[in-house]
Amino acid sequence: MKKEILAVDIGNTSARFVLYSIKGRPKKEFRVSTAALESKAFSAIKKNIGRGSQPDVVVASVVPSASRILKKIVLRLPGLSFFLLGKDIAVPIINRYKKPKQVGIDRLLNAYAAYQLYCRELIIIDFGTAITFDLVSAKGEYLGGIIAPGIEISLEALFQKTALLPKIRLMHPARLIGRDTVESIRVGCTVGMGGLCDRIVQELQAKHLRHSLVLATGGYASFMKRYCRTISRIDDQLVLKGILGSYRNFLKK
Repeated sequence: MKKEILAVDIGNTSARFVLYSIKGRPKKEFRVSTAALESKAFSAIKKNIGRGSQPDVVVASVVPSASRILKKIVLRLPGLSFFLLGKDIAVPIINRYKKPKQVGIDRLLNAYAAYQLYCRELIIIDFGTAITFDLVSAKGEYLGGIIAPGIEISLEALFQKTALLPKIRLMHPARLIGRDTVESIRVGCTVGMGGLCDRIVQELQAKHLRHSLVLATGGYASFMKRYCRTISRIDDQLVLKGILGSYRNFLKK
């Protein structure tokens, strides 16, 4: 890399910023709520990159309006360049989706980074706003995947769509059988979600990728590891590694 890079992963809930050195070593990390990018991103970037630093800002976003806001902010800062994954920089992976543009950029980056690390068949579970399952072939091709409601979505839906169920904070349940409403919901959103994940993985391995490694990422990956028996490894840096790898590939051209 020619200079520092500020990698940005914009999700539905928050935007994760990581400043990397020329050699790809993480130097600083900070987050800004996706909803607050317009009001807080300028000062957060200016504060964290330091004087004299002019990194290339490379962004992966699943929220188009947020990436447009961030681009305007970045271009107000002297010497910074803005690159959007999927538009200015391609993710260097063969995409077998029927309509390739429908795949979220985060899912492609996960697939690309995971294959660069392991060079084998993979099933990647991303515990984000949604829970996604993505398949990578032994040749490193993105094959497609599955999307299910995430934990936060499920908790919010139970609160909003029912008259008597409360809004709760997710915690590990004390026992398998809930003895009050809060604990019952927690069991459903941990043991239940874990069972969903294991069943999907087992079906995918039986019918498609028999020798696949199951890799988990996303904000709830570590939390959910105890409920998902099929998970082999956890890497919460996958999207960021995909951003760095895609950027390096772009510089070679």
